[in-house]
Amino acid sequence: MNVLRTRTGSDDSGDERWHGLTKKGNRCRYHAALPAPLISVLLPVTLPWSDAAASLASLLAQVDAPPFEILVLDANRDTIPPVADPRVRWIYVPNANTFQLRVAGIAAARGSIIAVTEDHCIASPNWVAEIAKAHAADRSIALLGPTANHPDAAIAAIDRANFILTFAGQNAKRIDLNVRALPVPTNLSFKLDALATRDVTPADLEYRWFQELRKAGQIGIARSVVLQHNQSLGATAPAVHLASGRSFGASVRIAPWRHQLQWWASLPLLPTRLLRLTLPDLVSGAGGVRASFADFLCLGLLIAANVCGQAMGAIAGPGSSRRRL
Repeated sequence: MNVLRTRTGSDDSGDERWHGLTKKGNRCRYHAALPAPLISVLLPVTLPWSDAAASLASLLAQVDAPPFEILVLDANRDTIPPVADPRVRWIYVPNANTFQLRVAGIAAARGSIIAVTEDHCIASPNWVAEIAKAHAADRSIALLGPTANHPDAAIAAIDRANFILTFAGQNAKRIDLNVRALPVPTNLSFKLDALATRDVTPADLEYRWFQELRKAGQIGIARSVVLQHNQSLGATAPAVHLASGRSFGASVRIAPWRHQLQWWASLPLLPTRLLRLTLPDLVSGAGGVRASFADFLCLGLLIAANVCGQAMGAIAGPGSSRRRL
């Protein structure tokens, strides 16, 4: 992966500063007159811009927000409409996956609070304001807000199942931090100074640090911080969950051998655990509509894809797919 370095310096004009990535003369600019941001919003973009533009638009429409910046972490570098808003910084990491993009965002962030969204998520108009209020009121290192399934993603059973498996215990119907699940970083915000170093490796944040915070009771709940998940994968959903499972399985390869033996011994029980984790949300209608027989079939299919992917990753590594959750 060709990660572009960041630096801060003076522009030739002297009237603005730039923090950015230089390759072939490109710079990512911000205006020096802007106050230092309290919050840095990470927006990893792997989708074509036509599919991701709505996510950025929802962030630009924030109301009553404290100073914040939007880091568009772009893996595509396709044709991008001009965005004159000085809160936006473009960071190009060609061909990176979502994990690598988040790492680049953390390295470049200027805010004391990091907030994570996705290129297929729509922020409520007061999303940033509510994040600031929640962190001021809660000393927890990280805060998790509810994620709701967007009506457009609640039409097909496979997309509802995708939402349920991805956000089990982290949705508008139920937030349960005691479930044995890896926290999904979507709609998660955290205090940056709690990170020992910004030099984190891809997936380490998601698969190790957030897990440690959950076990230590350092992830709080911010129910007023609402994000809508608008992802319609259709027939590609099994492949996406296979790739996501493979990415996690690959992280086991670097664990101590005792942990690896325990992981392999527990793998046959994983489908049952995932069913127990997800069924309460499926039955409650967290996917957006009342569950049908097709929802149960699709959920079983995605669980099987995820478990197979984990086994593949533990044997052969993460693979090269960028289509991971």
